[in-house]
Amino acid sequence: MTSNNNAIQINKPSSGWINVSVMGWAHLASDFYCDILPILLPVLALRFGFSYSECGALFMAFQILANFIQPVIGLAAVRYNLNWTMPLSILFGGIFICLVTLASSTWILIATIILSGMCASTFHPVAGGIMPKVTPKHRDVLATSIFIAGGNIGFAFAPLVVALFLEHFTDDKLFYLSFPAVLTACVIYMRKLHTKEKNLSSSHVKNVDIKALMKNGPFIWFTVSFALRSLCYCALLIYLPLLFKNHGFDTMQSAGAVTTMLIGTAAGGLAIGGLSTRFGLKFLILSTYASCFAGIAVFLWQPDLNLITYLALFVVGASVYGSTPVAIVWAERMLSRSAAAFATSMMLGFTFGVGYILSVLTGFVADYFGLSFALGITLLPALVIASFILFMLKEPEDTETQED
Repeated sequence: MTSNNNAIQINKPSSGWINVSVMGWAHLASDFYCDILPILLPVLALRFGFSYSECGALFMAFQILANFIQPVIGLAAVRYNLNWTMPLSILFGGIFICLVTLASSTWILIATIILSGMCASTFHPVAGGIMPKVTPKHRDVLATSIFIAGGNIGFAFAPLVVALFLEHFTDDKLFYLSFPAVLTACVIYMRKLHTKEKNLSSSHVKNVDIKALMKNGPFIWFTVSFALRSLCYCALLIYLPLLFKNHGFDTMQSAGAVTTMLIGTAAGGLAIGGLSTRFGLKFLILSTYASCFAGIAVFLWQPDLNLITYLALFVVGASVYGSTPVAIVWAERMLSRSAAAFATSMMLGFTFGVGYILSVLTGFVADYFGLSFALGITLLPALVIASFILFMLKEPEDTETQED
């Protein structure tokens, strides 16, 4: 018996803040490579003669592919050991996206982007299943906040880093920017984060009823609520530059406004994680919905670039993403920790994929009534409906507390 127990300890990642921090860095690296494509679109458009709509289609295809495959991978990760794919998803996701500037034809370019998107889709559900294993007891929201903040930071600063790289080097040298992906994969292997107990009992796996997960009414309604919240993030990410352009601001000013919102996403996740021990999950999520509503309303009242605008965008970013770590923990408690991979894939993948699709509705309204009106008439009601749905749901209990 002793040897078996030792085998378990050797072949699984240990819990603690070091591994939580490494997972946060891994998320930073993964999402960093997810946001490289937008800054490369002008280069690719010039090289391949793409139109604006074709450039937009490339980015949307990457995002939808990266998001909608996640629940499928999450379901597979519930039953099978897919931990070994996490370092590979970062490694090859980074390499493929850094190869796009070397593509010799449109089809090779599209294939490279598809491969990178598929790699990106693997990270979130698998990493979500690993996080509960490395999280210190009773600190699940704070640990998840660190994990989420890492991804937000990587996503926020990727365009700036790539722009600086291209300013000092030619685009055919972009492949060298994949070195952090190699380094991150090595650290994951060194910390044994890709491993899992070899003698995990088969009964533990069979207890996860996939059909029951798909028919879980409260979980479905919670997913709908969070998807409506995701619409706000996705629509603002897509349409903010166009809105500022319509108001006479240049590209750098628009980029600064978007970056302000993205920095807010990182700050919000950490702040909410710090408050998780004082307030309930429902109160925290509803509070972020309310502050997001207020921030969007203030911003749309006068979409200018002044202190109030920057503060409003920061609050919107902090609110719209601050609820993410709380939502992941809510979903994990609702489904059980054994289904953490599926829960994370839904909150970080599926809901954002739905958000990008719903953003098309915002664009459709904007074509007829103007962008400011379209953002207000689609985003603000979405937050009201999301809040009503969440208010009607019962907050799941902390099973860890019950076990103690």
